[in-house]
Amino acid sequence: MPRRTAVLRTDAARPSLKRDTLVEVAERLFDRYGFHGTGVDRLVQESGVARMTFYKHFPTKNALVRAVLERRDERFRSFLDRHVVERSDPAQPEVLAIFDALADWLDDEGAQGNLLLRAVGEFSGHDVSIAGDAVFRCRWAGPWFAERLGEQGVGQADARGWDLALLLEGAVALAPVVGGRDAAGQAKHAASALLLSWNISAEI
Repeated sequence: MPRRTAVLRTDAARPSLKRDTLVEVAERLFDRYGFHGTGVDRLVQESGVARMTFYKHFPTKNALVRAVLERRDERFRSFLDRHVVERSDPAQPEVLAIFDALADWLDDEGAQGNLLLRAVGEFSGHDVSIAGDAVFRCRWAGPWFAERLGEQGVGQADARGWDLALLLEGAVALAPVVGGRDAAGQAKHAASALLLSWNISAEI
């Protein structure tokens, strides 16, 4: 009986592994070549998954796009959350530490800019549900900053949270042009200047 159970678990895991492979490969290809520039033929070829298996997990290519956006969003925000904790201290609040975390992310993932914003551009006239999902996912940063500013007693935390969010998103957008670490570093300097103007002292 234990042997049979192990076999059943292995068989049950195979579909999810193939789905994960498809999403991982698609994220890489979409990031490099664009959503519309990457066809199903290439996705099947580079993932090593049969076309029938592809459509079993994703009835349409757009269904795969949604899964990719979810994966990128989760990976990005989980990465920042982990690294912000590591890099923040009494001399450097989380609202500045996040720019150091962003620099680390952009070193490896920032060559093509913000995949979610690119989805907004590519799908706004084609699939408003995908564009809307991407827009929704892009709106996390303002509330994230606002919550932490509010904890420090900063007035107008909601509006000022978006001031910092624009710096963060601007760094991601400029990463392909000036380099991810430089973009994040400049954004951090600008954020520090804003914090000082709001009477929050911090070191860079």
